[in-house]
Amino acid sequence: MGWRKGLLLLMWVPLAAPASAGNAPFDWSGFYLGYHVGGALDLADVDNPFGSSIFGDTVRTPGPLAGGQAGYNWRRGAGLFGLEADASLADLDGTNTCFAYSGFYVSANCRAQIDALGTFTGRFGWVHPSDNRTLIFGKAGLAWAHSEVEARPNGGTGLPGSRDSGVEWGWTIGGGVERAVSPRWTVKAEYGFLSFDQSLTAPASHFQTAPPGPATAGTPAARTGVTHDIHQFKVGMNYKLGAAQDANSAAREASLPSAPGLTLTTGVRYVYGWGQFHKDLGIQGRGLTSLASRLTYDNEPINGAEAFARLDTSFGLMVKGLISGAAGDGTLNDEDWNIAFPTADVAYSNTLSNVDNDIGYGLVDVGYALWRGPGYTVAPFVGYSQFRQDMTGLGCRQIANRFSDCATPIPTNVRGITEDDTWQALRLGAAVETAIAPRLSLTGDAAYLPYVTFEGTDDHLLRNLVSPEDGKGIGVQLEATLSYAVTDALSFGIGGRYWAMWTTEGDVNFGGTGTIIPMRLRGRAGPHPRARLLQIRLRRPRLTNARSLWARVREAASLVCDSPLRFARANRLQRSSLWQRSAARGEAIGNGVDAAASSGGVERGGPCGPAEAR
Repeated sequence: MGWRKGLLLLMWVPLAAPASAGNAPFDWSGFYLGYHVGGALDLADVDNPFGSSIFGDTVRTPGPLAGGQAGYNWRRGAGLFGLEADASLADLDGTNTCFAYSGFYVSANCRAQIDALGTFTGRFGWVHPSDNRTLIFGKAGLAWAHSEVEARPNGGTGLPGSRDSGVEWGWTIGGGVERAVSPRWTVKAEYGFLSFDQSLTAPASHFQTAPPGPATAGTPAARTGVTHDIHQFKVGMNYKLGAAQDANSAAREASLPSAPGLTLTTGVRYVYGWGQFHKDLGIQGRGLTSLASRLTYDNEPINGAEAFARLDTSFGLMVKGLISGAAGDGTLNDEDWNIAFPTADVAYSNTLSNVDNDIGYGLVDVGYALWRGPGYTVAPFVGYSQFRQDMTGLGCRQIANRFSDCATPIPTNVRGITEDDTWQALRLGAAVETAIAPRLSLTGDAAYLPYVTFEGTDDHLLRNLVSPEDGKGIGVQLEATLSYAVTDALSFGIGGRYWAMWTTEGDVNFGGTGTIIPMRLRGRAGPHPRARLLQIRLRRPRLTNARSLWARVREAASLVCDSPLRFARANRLQRSSLWQRSAARGEAIGNGVDAAASSGGVERGGPCGPAEAR
């Protein structure tokens, strides 16, 4: 747990507030140091030395990361060349089935973990000529990661597993956008792809010699390998060493610019996504290294809509949130090992079902724009997220062992299993928004979830088996959107999102009987673990005081009050007179808190006039 506390500390290291760049030139050449937070997903592909697999072999390991970088740039005209080194602490962890080439073979549970990674790269980029403060760059070079992979036969056989760990070397390629926000500071968002290989041994296991009989023969261990493909997204800041500053720079760095009034941003998004819910069930009293069962819900595609809003104040307070619903289809693979039926022994069973998937989720964050200026904000925040998911498995057919469940297929109009879950999480992160060109802006949001709770119910309908579940864990939520402002108040955008939550401890009350089974969940996940976002955003002009805010509320209310669908013409004319009197009282409210008590009726009558006139 110590390294997790260190990771959390890194994600909340305070930085000095940069001065606003204003129209000051920025010199991209020279040394810089920086800091980043974000998340990553490792797709660890395990080679099967025995042949093609029925299922599995790709271990998905999501998790948060945080670290730092240092580099040097050379500027030549609009071109830029540089060298950079970065390193991150990480918490990437995942499991999946490996070596499942036959239903008569006891396949293994593979686990992959990465706790540190980094790169040594060359950077090449182009400085946008509009103001010479936006850099679009690519990077490529060497990558390294400290990783561990292990494999152990499932079904509680007691056979030893295999393990390999160490620092592995490979290559990386990526790119991003960086924006100068002061003579010394830049903010950035970037994507990186890292790839490297690692050795592994498929452990010795058992193979049924005369299925469905219990007789087995041992199978020897075999050398194989793992290919790690890592996708990482980071947001961060760089501090330029020796940057030129004018005489007023120190004064600007001592105080942040304060924009007047409030800014309210609202909008809607269409979301297209896909994801996975992954449940490992261990053996009572034996933990989770060797599994009895695993259920994997692959949910794709997912289509949804969400509404979002953000309020920024003149003194830096930021409040934002969203609410959404979505639905989609998918598949369910239900795996079991070493099952003893009355008439058959089954080494490995895998049934395939269709899935209906319904989702609802929301979040709210409160933060403070420690770094802000014309065209940019960087706001650390704390928040809360909730995600509800109801999945229904329809029908089933056996794809591994003809002597196991669903050997005779069950039609897809039969509900076989349901999984109804709620995830709740504390969010700690940072939201970045910066202009990168005229009318073009980039927003990024990276949140670490240090405390996640899970409550769910697994209902095997055909077996009348209802099993309550609960757990605690961690997670990561990442998002980026590129927006184009059609007007000062209206913009359109496109972006991407990755959410993942998983339990570090959990159990299931099997059938509600009091038999407690260890459980590990990986909801990669949140609502749209991998999602594309199309958004329309409305930004209200700044409201300079309470009177302006009340005037806008009054204007909107008058449109409702004058609606011909709700009021007759004669009543409308009467209400117009009443509204004028209410408006006068409303202006008083905008000028002072004591005016409300002296004028009275607005609170009781509301924006459409006194209550007795309605």
